[in-house]
Amino acid sequence: MRCHGLWLAIGLALTIGAPAQTGYSGTVLDAASVLRLRDGTDLGRRSPGAPVTVAVTLRFNRESELHQLLDELSDPGSSNYHRFLTPAQFAERFGPTRDQAETVITELNKAGFQVSSVAANRLIIHATAPSVVVENFFKTEIHSVSQGVHEEHYMNVTPATLPEGLAALVRGVRLDNLIVAHKMSRRVNIVTNTIRGPITGPDGGYTPVALAWSFNFPVQHGYDGTGHTAAVIIDSDVADSDLSSFFAYFPITRTGSISRESVDGGSGINGDVDETALDVETIASLAPGANVIIYIIPELSSQAIDDAANQIVSDNTAEAVNMSFGGDEYQDTTFEAAVEQGNTQGITFVASSGDNGSNGGVVSTPAAEPRVLGVGGTNYTAQSNGAYGSETAWSGSGGGVSQIFTIPSYQKGTPGLASTTYRNVPDISFPSYYTDTYVSGGWVGLEGTSWSSPTYVGLQLEINQIHNQRFGLVNTNIYPVSETDFHDIAHGSNGEYSAKKGYDNVTGRGSPRGWTLANSL
Repeated sequence: MRCHGLWLAIGLALTIGAPAQTGYSGTVLDAASVLRLRDGTDLGRRSPGAPVTVAVTLRFNRESELHQLLDELSDPGSSNYHRFLTPAQFAERFGPTRDQAETVITELNKAGFQVSSVAANRLIIHATAPSVVVENFFKTEIHSVSQGVHEEHYMNVTPATLPEGLAALVRGVRLDNLIVAHKMSRRVNIVTNTIRGPITGPDGGYTPVALAWSFNFPVQHGYDGTGHTAAVIIDSDVADSDLSSFFAYFPITRTGSISRESVDGGSGINGDVDETALDVETIASLAPGANVIIYIIPELSSQAIDDAANQIVSDNTAEAVNMSFGGDEYQDTTFEAAVEQGNTQGITFVASSGDNGSNGGVVSTPAAEPRVLGVGGTNYTAQSNGAYGSETAWSGSGGGVSQIFTIPSYQKGTPGLASTTYRNVPDISFPSYYTDTYVSGGWVGLEGTSWSSPTYVGLQLEINQIHNQRFGLVNTNIYPVSETDFHDIAHGSNGEYSAKKGYDNVTGRGSPRGWTLANSL
């Protein structure tokens, strides 16, 4: 997607500032990021009566105590290490109260909004009003936007303000329904099938069998993820017949379940079905005893992604979340709040680092989020018997330095970082070129970090099974372990960054040696 010279502000985050210079007393909601939309066209001011749905994110209570707990949950020296909370415990200690939510709802109703839903944990309130009402209440301007093949969307094009009476209760407001992410997989043009045997599929791509063997996954040692559950956030379903055909080819005996949850009305199979098939087939094959829940959203918009993340946290069934999508970095306070709560409950969030290489210095959201494990990609060659062969950095592996997030504590002191002051991406890597996937009744070769991310999710489920516990923010466990727990990738580049010994901003720490890493954590 390319931009036609249009810079648009999205991802509003609440910051305390001076009131807007309009005679209106309020708190300024500055754009946390000014994102350059790809293939975006400003269609002008939205019709006054056209509906606009907003998402209002409430603040957590006792935030300093929450942040201290998040640190302690990841600190092996703390008495709170891995003493994760239940959703009910989190709600009691930190969640927005019923009275706080009612105060916000009352103000929205008085202004002319219709509240359509309130999240179970009261973190997100959705409300709809005519565009003119939204503009007047938030003192902003709403424009309609065309995003290529997508239907017409809308967004605020100026900073917004929040009435002072709500400033203490509201963490952020989203005033757009933009498509902010795209899937991280694409089909491979097969030239010749030179690799044969059980570790490849009919199109010559490597399969989960190859990964389990080559990277010594715990499933090879009797740990298949039984009793543990992964979530996949994506905007398409996949046919059960495709999944069954994939598992039957190897054959892989599945004992875990695969189920669906609709978020914001998401359902059905669409053009992103390749991605869903890749994610589910990878996780469910690498961890055949594990359960997989597909959280289907209607589109890869920020509101839908946020709602899915928050639903997963509220359900608290999945303990590892796969997100094989991304877009140019922006800050999303609603997503961050959901991930914070998820981390206190032991949920691990994993995302593809991107398929555009160094991308002109712009890293990908959500992989850039410090509380998400960002997974880059490699070109992998197995030995003829399926044993580990060699890896080089995949040229499309997203990686670089965040322009928003300061360096997290777990990266401080790591040799080889491109930046010692801002978040570095990715954290680790796995093969991204290329795999065979069964989708829409046939085999296709797919490439991208969309394969890398669910590969790690499968490994995480088996790690949880080995230790009989969740790991939450696993990043804090990954950086301190020995370099011998990873295959160090020292060749190749993603454009601006080159793979080298130790950490690099193409492959992170390298690709995990599954069984070794699992026992080192």
